[in-house]
Amino acid sequence: MNDIYQDNLLQERQGTSPALTPSGCAQADVPKGTKRNPACRGEKTRGRRGRLSAHSVFVIGKEGEPMTPTTPARARKLLRDGVARITWSKFSTFGIQMLVETRLETQDTALGVDNGTKFEGYSVIVGVENLINIKLDLPDKKKIVRKLKERRTLRRARRFRNCRRRPSRFDNRERKGFLAPSQAVVVNSRLKVIRELFCMYPINYIGFEDVRFNHAKHRWGANFSTVEIGKARIYTFFESRGAEVFKYPGHRTQDLRKRYGYRKTAIKNADKFTAHCSDSLTLAADVLIGEFVEPGPFLVFDDKYRSVRRKLYDTQPARGGIKEPYSHGTVLGLRKGLIVGLPKGRIGQLCGELKGGYRYYDQNGKRGAAKKAVWISSNFFMRKEEAAIPLSVKAGSPLAV
Repeated sequence: MNDIYQDNLLQERQGTSPALTPSGCAQADVPKGTKRNPACRGEKTRGRRGRLSAHSVFVIGKEGEPMTPTTPARARKLLRDGVARITWSKFSTFGIQMLVETRLETQDTALGVDNGTKFEGYSVIVGVENLINIKLDLPDKKKIVRKLKERRTLRRARRFRNCRRRPSRFDNRERKGFLAPSQAVVVNSRLKVIRELFCMYPINYIGFEDVRFNHAKHRWGANFSTVEIGKARIYTFFESRGAEVFKYPGHRTQDLRKRYGYRKTAIKNADKFTAHCSDSLTLAADVLIGEFVEPGPFLVFDDKYRSVRRKLYDTQPARGGIKEPYSHGTVLGLRKGLIVGLPKGRIGQLCGELKGGYRYYDQNGKRGAAKKAVWISSNFFMRKEEAAIPLSVKAGSPLAV
C-alpha cells in the first residue's frame, strides 16, 4: 500500500519520559574526550527530590546500550550538531541515539514492579527523578484457555478423519522449565514491557513485589497462581541483565506506600496512577532513595487483544455443510494486532477486514471500520497518556485520583 507509512509518522502523538545524571548533566551531553563545561553542574534543569523530572529524553549509546537520559534542550543541541539521531521507543516516547563514543558511566536506576493477575504497574527512577509510570493490561487468561480448549477439540477430531494432522504428544508436560501456554502468554506479555524498559534505561536495581500464597492450606487463592507461575523466568531475565533484585512481600509494599505518602485506589481496572503505579513507584523509591519521589508521566498500555492465528476454517459450517475460510492472521497483507492510523486522526488496533477495508478496535474497546489506513506501527497499544502529576503534590499528602 502506497498510503501506509512507517513508525516515524507517530511523532505527532508521541509523549516523553524523564531522567538525571550524577553532576546534574546528562551522560550524553559531552562526547568522549571533550572537556566538560563547569557551568553545567549548576544548570537549572537539575532534578531534586520533590520536583518533576527535567531530563525527559532517553539516550541510547552508539552500540545500542542504554545511557543516562538528558534534557530536551541538550537533545536538540546534539541533534543540531549531528552527533545524535532521533529514535522512538515502543512506548511512543522520544529519545536519541548517539553517533559518537561517549562516557560509559551511568547513574543508578531502579525499576519497580507491582504484579497482578489482570493489571500491573511499572515505574522507573533515575537518580531522584521518576521517568515513567506504566499501567499494563495483561491478556485475558480465561479467553486464552477457551481458545486452547477449542483448538484441542478440533485437533482431536481430526485424528479420527483421513486428513493431515500432527502426531499426538503425551510427554510435553514433563520437559524441564515447561510453562503452560495460557500462562506463557501472560509471562511473555510482562517480559515485553520489561525488555523495552531495559532497552531505554540503564536499570541495575529491581524492586519486585514477590507474590506468595499457601495453596496447600487455603483453597481460595487460585488467582495468585497466575502471578506466581513464571516468576523464575522473569528473575532469570533480571539476572541475565546483571540487575540486583529486591523482593518485597505484599504487606511490606502497603506499609512503605503509606510511609511515603502515595495513595492507592481500590478500583483495580482504573486507568489512574493510584491503581497500580503508586505501588511500583513505592518499590522503586525504596530501593534507590528511601523517600518520597515526585510522580512522573503516566501511560496506560493495552495488551489484551490476541488475534486468531492459523485458523483455516470456521467451526460452524455454512449452508450445505461447507466451512468457510476464517482467518490467516493477516488483513490485506498486514499482521493483525498492528496499530493503524486512520482518517480524521483516529487510531485503532487492526483486527479484521470488512468489504475491502480495515476493521479495528479503538482505545475504548469499540470496533469500527475504515476504507484505508494512513500509517501503521508495531508499538504498544496506548490507551491513555497523562503528563506528570502537578508540583502541588507534597510528600506525605494524598495524591489526586
